[in-house]
Amino acid sequence: MPRDLRNKVMELEREIASRFVANREAIRALVLNQLHPRSASLIRAPRGVGKSTLMLLLLKGITGEDFVVVSGASEVKRGEVVGRLHIPSLEKEGVERVLWAAFVKSRGKGIDELNRLNPYTTANIHHLMQFGEVWAYGQKSRVEDYVLIANENPSDATSFVHPPPFYDRFDICVFLRTLTLSEKFQLQEMLEKYDWNLVESMPQILSFDDLQEIRMSVADVELDVELTGHINLMVRDFQSCVRDKENSEIKPPTLCEGCHFIREVCGMIKEPVSERATVTLINLAKAFKWLYGKCDIDDLFQMALWVFPHRLSLIRARNILVDIQGLLERERAKMENRRVRRQWALLNEIMKGFDPSVYRLAREAAVEDVVFAEELMKIEDKWISEGLLKQGEDIATQMGWRIHYGSHGYGYGRWRLK
Repeated sequence: MPRDLRNKVMELEREIASRFVANREAIRALVLNQLHPRSASLIRAPRGVGKSTLMLLLLKGITGEDFVVVSGASEVKRGEVVGRLHIPSLEKEGVERVLWAAFVKSRGKGIDELNRLNPYTTANIHHLMQFGEVWAYGQKSRVEDYVLIANENPSDATSFVHPPPFYDRFDICVFLRTLTLSEKFQLQEMLEKYDWNLVESMPQILSFDDLQEIRMSVADVELDVELTGHINLMVRDFQSCVRDKENSEIKPPTLCEGCHFIREVCGMIKEPVSERATVTLINLAKAFKWLYGKCDIDDLFQMALWVFPHRLSLIRARNILVDIQGLLERERAKMENRRVRRQWALLNEIMKGFDPSVYRLAREAAVEDVVFAEELMKIEDKWISEGLLKQGEDIATQMGWRIHYGSHGYGYGRWRLK
């Protein structure tokens, strides 16, 4: 049975690709992201590139006709997204009974022109995605497992500005490109082949029961400790800041002026990714391993291009995908340097106890690696409290920082300049 289900997933990807020209990487990412519960995918593209078509092909291929699409281009009301009162019950019995919207009850949920949804509707969908429930007229309804796919053109002049936490609820974000000359001819041939009905001709490949069985199997996949470590380290590198940018009222690049790590990845990021990036990468890695039999660090770097763009903002951005790709290449080099320096073996050694020779090597590594420095400083703070290291001899003081943990100083993550 697992092999049959894997074949169905691959067939789903092939069927979509046979009706959608180019953008194969985006199709692959979107299909892979469906293999965990309550998946949410975002498609970004200029107008007329096919983002709505791709959304509908996915929904049809997974849920058949059991899907509902709401559109930000129309005046969406609360009753269409959440629910409305059943007036006869109220008039005859004085009972407030809610008729939950088809969008809530359907397995497939599509949102067209997400950026044009009004803030009130966005808030309701945000709550659905965050808590798996909806509220209307003082009544609550749990939302069963679903597939949610949205699309938007962020450069649309009629866009509402949605809060970053809302976009953070989308597991991945893929970007579609316009077609080359030869691809335009392929599209014309494809339209003629399917009698200009690309979406209507799309068969349902997976039943929702199939999908739920797949999702349970994916959840049971075990990842190698080393791979999980790479995920945690990659995300932390895109979060860490010795000046606590998340809580500082001064934002980069001003905050970064004079910082020892200004040329590191952290020095390029204005708003860091959230911990949901870690959860999503783990889910995708499990799905990838279930589908293809293995998942390695190269696959993680590719997945990061789907997970990071809508979760962070850069200090200077020209092309978000190219810019993040550049940061990931720097990250790859950094991971190799860590391997060569055997940093984590050093960290394991100093966690066992204070050894001056090992500590000296760890200090040398810390001045080039902010994440390693964080871990070393926690250990230094413990040694200072135990009298094994004198205040002022620690790297935090000598590098111009000071951090304390626990009851004897500032809380975790409270950094300041010396």
